[in-house]
Amino acid sequence: MIRNYLKSAFRNLIKNKTFTIVNVLGLAIGIASTLLISQYVSFERSYESMHKNADDIFRITLNLFNDGEFIENDCETYQTLGPDLTEKMPEVLGYARFMNWDAAELKVKDQAFFEKGIYMADSSAFELFSYDILYGDPAARFGEPFKILISESIANKYFGRTDVLGETMSIQHSNDLLEVVGVMADLPQNTHLKFDILMSHTTIPKYYDWYLKYPWGGNNEYTYLKMEPGTDVIAFNEKLEAYSIAIGEIDNEVVIAEEIQDIHLYSNKTFEPEVNGSAQAVNFMAFIGILIMIIAWVNYVNLSTARATERAKEVGIRKAVGSSKAQLITQFLMEALVINVIAALLAYTMMQLAQPFFRNITGQQLTFDVTMDQELWLTLIFIVVLGTTLAGIYPALVLSSFRPALVLKGKFKSSSFGLILRKGLIIFQFAATVILMSVSVAVYRQIDFLMNKDLDFDMNNTVVIRTPNSDLSDSLFYNTGYQVFKDKMEATTEINIVAQAGALPGANNHEVGTSSNVLRVGADKNEGSANYYQISVDDYYFEALGLEIVAGSNFKPKGNADFIIINERAVETLGFESAEQAVGQRITYGGDSWEEILAVVSNYHQRSPKEDYVPMLFNHRTLTDHIVVKLDTKDTKRAMSTIEDVWKEVFGNSGMDYFFLDDQYNRQYQSDQRFSNVTLLFTGLSIIIACMGLFGLSSFMLMQRTKEIGIRKVLGASVKSIVKTMSKDFLKLVIIAGFLAIPIAYFFINVWLENYANKLTIGLDLLIVPFLLILMIALVTVIGQILKSAVANPVDSLKCE
Repeated sequence: MIRNYLKSAFRNLIKNKTFTIVNVLGLAIGIASTLLISQYVSFERSYESMHKNADDIFRITLNLFNDGEFIENDCETYQTLGPDLTEKMPEVLGYARFMNWDAAELKVKDQAFFEKGIYMADSSAFELFSYDILYGDPAARFGEPFKILISESIANKYFGRTDVLGETMSIQHSNDLLEVVGVMADLPQNTHLKFDILMSHTTIPKYYDWYLKYPWGGNNEYTYLKMEPGTDVIAFNEKLEAYSIAIGEIDNEVVIAEEIQDIHLYSNKTFEPEVNGSAQAVNFMAFIGILIMIIAWVNYVNLSTARATERAKEVGIRKAVGSSKAQLITQFLMEALVINVIAALLAYTMMQLAQPFFRNITGQQLTFDVTMDQELWLTLIFIVVLGTTLAGIYPALVLSSFRPALVLKGKFKSSSFGLILRKGLIIFQFAATVILMSVSVAVYRQIDFLMNKDLDFDMNNTVVIRTPNSDLSDSLFYNTGYQVFKDKMEATTEINIVAQAGALPGANNHEVGTSSNVLRVGADKNEGSANYYQISVDDYYFEALGLEIVAGSNFKPKGNADFIIINERAVETLGFESAEQAVGQRITYGGDSWEEILAVVSNYHQRSPKEDYVPMLFNHRTLTDHIVVKLDTKDTKRAMSTIEDVWKEVFGNSGMDYFFLDDQYNRQYQSDQRFSNVTLLFTGLSIIIACMGLFGLSSFMLMQRTKEIGIRKVLGASVKSIVKTMSKDFLKLVIIAGFLAIPIAYFFINVWLENYANKLTIGLDLLIVPFLLILMIALVTVIGQILKSAVANPVDSLKCE
């Protein structure tokens, strides 16, 4: 019986090639798109799945307030919080702290490289987290200073092998050797805290003498807590709020916890280890995937029910010779199954071919292995079964319900319900595509708006070089190295300005110091504060970036040890009425020491303009981590050659690690750009699927009206009038879809833009243009089919049955 069903199904599909091709291609594109999106969504939601105890690990952060008003949330905390909470709260079973060293030059013999993924951590980190240790027992040795765990990539890079226990490495600005006590497998991409080198936490006091003196002096560490299984994060946060008020060591700050599995998608705090994802974006992608699949299924339903009149006689004959309704339903469901299976196999092939491209635009390490990815095959089988059932059951019920007596007498007519349903489904398809197109265009234009917004500083033609390693004291190195380099550079025609800075705009947050204890001298500490960004610069920095001193005067070349320059935003948060009033006033960091405000500099976007201006403090230093070189030429290649020659002459064999400031700054938009590209891609595919359905449906409907078109031509109707008459019914549906979609699209765009401090204005063009574009595509699709019929010989048309 099943064999006969399959034979009949294949015969019908081969007989109606247009119907088959449109349905198979539409479903294949829909399934391939849905599978790719499901893999993307699954990966984004899989963060921290590598850790066995992920459900029982919380990260604590700090909510900062200014006079009772919430300012921001900082995910770095005080060194004391982990031990203190473990001692005072029974549900806290342990803790682990990580401090970001950020980047430094590492050296083994004659090999030296700048490495970025460097952290310092407690030995308890190996108990909380499930790192794949290949060699050694780092937990047993991390109680000692100058011990390190390295990844297998770092081991191969420096030693050419992975079994390197006992080997040593030297790090920038230190004479102490770091002993390798462990080698781990490279971390997967789906973890928020990525590192290649982990130093023992007991090393911190060896590098920073303030660390043990001021346990509450700075919030510089990520703190993770091992919780009693089943601990409720909401109830725990209520206890943390009471704890924050009771301890008395912090003012205007509240400790708050979050589950580590929520960090990647739901945490958007300052000083995150990396730019996190967005739950809103991921949910929207999941919505797109479901919508694309529904649009593909709608095509199938539309075309299947439209063919009802064509297959009515077949059903009548089958029923007349004894076929039951159940057998007919089974037959038509079998056809749906065959189409879905063929489409699924084609979709899998499409997906495999698209994998490199999709991996490139998403930045994810997505892989599809036929034998290993069980989740992929389960999803594929689920889509086929669901598609066969949902998309196939209605056409099967419609086709199997025909009354043979009426059909065989030629009295069968398409039902008004079927006609209304097909029109409704077309409206749904195109309303969905208009919404997707409008939102996608809005996302693209918002990213373009941010990238072209005036950042209030000049980052063009700016090269940033990391200060080389040196065993000399800062002052000696400045006089014998940096100053010589600066003089030689500025003597060339390609270089305009050479300056210094501890961190540049768009830099990794960990290059920037912060303090939340900044107040005017004499102010009540209960007035509150903000999180101030602190950067060490020299007296050429502001000129190099084109920043304006709006009040006061710049640093002196030989320094101003007890003076500070602030930005206009800091003037506001400190409570001064104007920049002029702020100059000459003093600020304190919560202790007896103070600094006098020397000048106020104009605001600029240290971070992406997705956020508002941040309050900033600039200290004067004559040697920092970065050398800023402002080029005076458009010939970048020649300028870089000059810089490298001077570097080798002055600094010998020290490696020159550099980047262009605009490249670094624009990396902040990377995740937004990828999301924009992905949404545009799948929106385009949804339009293709919808238009394929419209193409198939219009072809079939015009085929049924072939004789009508022939009669119209014989009676003198022009091709133009035929096109107008035949196309208006289809275009009415698309126009209705547009009017329904525009307010929904406006709502979604508005919700999306709430994530940005600086955002574009939603104009009518943002809603109307996508609609007109889709209307034009639909018009071309339909008119192409109508013209084909309209220019046909009317004699042939009149012979059509």
